[in-house]
Amino acid sequence: MTGPDHERYRDDVGAYLLGALAEIEARAYERHTAVCPECRDELDRLRPAASALARSPEQFEAPASLRSSLMTAVKAEARQRASPRTSFGWLPRARLAWATAAALVLIVAALGVGIGLSTRGGSSERVVAASVRGLPGGSASLVVHKGQAAVLSVSGLPVLQGGRVYEVWIEHGGTVRPAGALFEVGSDGRGAAAVPGAEAGDRVLVTRERAGGASRPSEAPVIAARV
Repeated sequence: MTGPDHERYRDDVGAYLLGALAEIEARAYERHTAVCPECRDELDRLRPAASALARSPEQFEAPASLRSSLMTAVKAEARQRASPRTSFGWLPRARLAWATAAALVLIVAALGVGIGLSTRGGSSERVVAASVRGLPGGSASLVVHKGQAAVLSVSGLPVLQGGRVYEVWIEHGGTVRPAGALFEVGSDGRGAAAVPGAEAGDRVLVTRERAGGASRPSEAPVIAARV
């Protein structure tokens, strides 16, 4: 189901997550997602990936030539769609072009991180299957790479109600501490979170906590993986 003005806002998710929207447009987009389930689900689906990129301790940039070509193409599209006979008719089209660019930049950034993970260190990357308890149909895995924040990916998890979130913890030497990572899942049950600071032998745990997270787990872990 979609909300009012869905066609106008549906392409803004990438620009919003990148902070590329003007303040007034960002607030308008937030109001729209409050009443449009489809756009809200798309935002929830992409937010964990954007958060994981932001928290990664080492960022990988796309080549300057690719970035330059992308922005040149977008500017050309905006100019091509602009009508010389009106002062305002081109604005929605240009806005769409820049929203598309923001989404592409987000994808390129994600690919850059993925390329870094897969090519640096070769066999130093490991994918660890996590155990999931009390969440029928749920699954999780942890990608561990030397020198990088581990990345936890989940699927089939229920959407938590009442503002509750999934919180990630690191157990080291019998002591459990917050990993500084909170995440939600989209309507498809998928989500992701970066887990900085996890070392070999540590356990990465996930619990369900109140909004904003907790200083200590309030329940037994529903997800656990050994780094």
